[in-house]
Amino acid sequence: MKRFVIGTAISLCCVLNLSAEEPVHKMPAGGPTVKVLQSTDLEETFDGQPARVTMVEVSWKPGGVSADHRHPCPTFVYVLEGELETRVGDGPLLQLKKGDTLYEPAFALHADTRNLSENNPVRVLAIHVHPRDVKQFVIPADQTKPE
Repeated sequence: MKRFVIGTAISLCCVLNLSAEEPVHKMPAGGPTVKVLQSTDLEETFDGQPARVTMVEVSWKPGGVSADHRHPCPTFVYVLEGELETRVGDGPLLQLKKGDTLYEPAFALHADTRNLSENNPVRVLAIHVHPRDVKQFVIPADQTKPE
């Protein structure tokens, strides 16, 4: 009986996690692909609101580029594979390689991002810490807030 209860509880947690509405990570056509790896509600708050952390894998094909954009929350990036170039806010153009990290403040312009290789892909892990009610993670460069 104890095993049944534990198994049922684990199954229920998985179903509830999968059925939660996920914020949109849409990128313009021809840009990188984004795969949500995990989205977990936190006990802590973010700006006084219930909080969530969402981890995504972002992948660029060889020679791929991203449209300039913003994120509505602090974002932490870890390069898993390849080399890319990017700029955050008014900062310098950065060249990042496997093992490098990057911090993007909320609503900072994320620009000039491209895969430096014409032969190899780039993959990064991006971790967003945000209020649970965020519905749009990728905000076009010409907007300063979500629609």
